[in-house]
Amino acid sequence: MIWLFLYLFLAVFVPLSASAFDRFTAHGGPVRDLALSPDGNYLVTASFDYSAVLWSANDIAEKTTLLGHEAALNTAQFSPDGKLLATGGDDGLVLIWPAEKLEDPAIEPIILRGHKGKIVDLAFSADNSMLASASWDGSIGIWPLDAGPEKAEANSRFITGHEGPVNAVQFSDDSAFLYSAGYDGQIRYWRLKNGEYLRSIVRNGWGISVFAVDETRDIVAFGSSDGVMSVARISDQSELLRVGDERVPVLSLFYRVGSGLIGFGNAKGRVFLADTKDWSVVRDFNAANGPIWSLLVLPDQQSLVVAGLDDFITRWPIFEFPPEFLDKPGPARRFHPKQTVSNGELQFARKCSVCHTLTADGKRRAGPTLFGVFGRRAGGLEGYPYSSALQNSDIIWTAATINRLFEEGPDKVTPGTKMPIQRMKNAQDREDLVSFLQSATQN
Repeated sequence: MIWLFLYLFLAVFVPLSASAFDRFTAHGGPVRDLALSPDGNYLVTASFDYSAVLWSANDIAEKTTLLGHEAALNTAQFSPDGKLLATGGDDGLVLIWPAEKLEDPAIEPIILRGHKGKIVDLAFSADNSMLASASWDGSIGIWPLDAGPEKAEANSRFITGHEGPVNAVQFSDDSAFLYSAGYDGQIRYWRLKNGEYLRSIVRNGWGISVFAVDETRDIVAFGSSDGVMSVARISDQSELLRVGDERVPVLSLFYRVGSGLIGFGNAKGRVFLADTKDWSVVRDFNAANGPIWSLLVLPDQQSLVVAGLDDFITRWPIFEFPPEFLDKPGPARRFHPKQTVSNGELQFARKCSVCHTLTADGKRRAGPTLFGVFGRRAGGLEGYPYSSALQNSDIIWTAATINRLFEEGPDKVTPGTKMPIQRMKNAQDREDLVSFLQSATQN
């Protein structure tokens, strides 16, 4: 069987990257996750820019932006009954949004606190009674929803046992058990009633980033940090599909019961699609210049949406590729410039451009525009939702204070800020960056 898969792999593999069929932009930073509503009418994207965006799924038209997190978002998930949307991020928070009010500008999410690290995956139970969260603090959060999401934090509990970060979670079909995958290379099986660890259905040796279990078909699919894309039977561990790029981490997985397709995405932009009836290869191609953090097949079963380092999401036709083919996966991104630039501009591209612009238009980035930043009070740009730490700051941005920000780090200079913690040890790099900003941000 393995030789058959290798033959199909070689026959179907597309060595060049097709140009994007459709790109849709509503974010100011990389898109980390995609979620489809149970009725197939809505799509949600979760982004590094601290926001989630609601789209109509059929035409991928932007509907509204959801703001409430204090750091990058990593995951979004609708409840099976379609009544709730949950989002999780680097701030360690779970936000619960009532789906019927997603387009209401006055919507206020319910905030669930308890994790001490970033949240990277969320899952609702099939009966809508619980939400599970996977966190890099090594724990799994269980948030009961029977009494309403507003009481979920008070009734929450946490399951521990993985050695290191937890990357993904899924409830059993009867909502009595839980599966979880982690950095320790195991997919563990837990009894929810008492949090008892029962067994590991996969012991991979390398960290498992994503997984999906189909109990009816007795299969488990997973992608790992060593590049393995695998589908196996749970009962006897016999492999149905195994492909992958050695040492290229698998970051995303699509599997929906009844869809007929399974998809994997890896850190180098590879997308692998297979037919779940016979596990034959449907498509194998490079969809992006960089990681594929999320992918899903739309309800029409003809289109695939992928998300990664870009500000946009891309829709690909699954069975008919566009006629143009590129020698390269795509143009250089602003934070990975390929042309020769000054050291100061290079430092800006690498350290700042993901979150900030240099023009008056902030372009929905996670941070405020740096246009006119010199002489401006920290937290003083009108219209930007600063944290209270910056709103109450008396810092004035000058060459000296910006240099200090990168030397000591935001956590020291502006404690409580939403800015990602980063430091520049090289004094010349800091000096060149400040010099570039002084020139590039002038009014």
